[in-house]
Amino acid sequence: MQKQNIIKRKPKKPATFTFDEEKLKVEILAEAKKLHIAESTAEMMAGKVVANVSKWAKKRAVVTLDDINRRVATEMTKYSADLSYVYQNRGKII
Repeated sequence: MQKQNIIKRKPKKPATFTFDEEKLKVEILAEAKKLHIAESTAEMMAGKVVANVSKWAKKRAVVTLDDINRRVATEMTKYSADLSYVYQNRGKII
């Protein structure tokens, strides 16, 4: 019977990120452009979504990137269901 080598791995530290309102707004505007949403409409939606998400995030001690993305999609649904769907599924094959 052979002896197996067991490799113990150290747990990875969770990646940290800084919430950047301007970066989020740029991401939303990029997705809106793909859907051919008028720039003025997209600016208005992005501004409101970013403000609401920022307000929501400030009330919490810890927020993950997934939490932010879910909240953005929830807030965006109020203005455009299509944009919300595209935002949720960006980077995925749909």
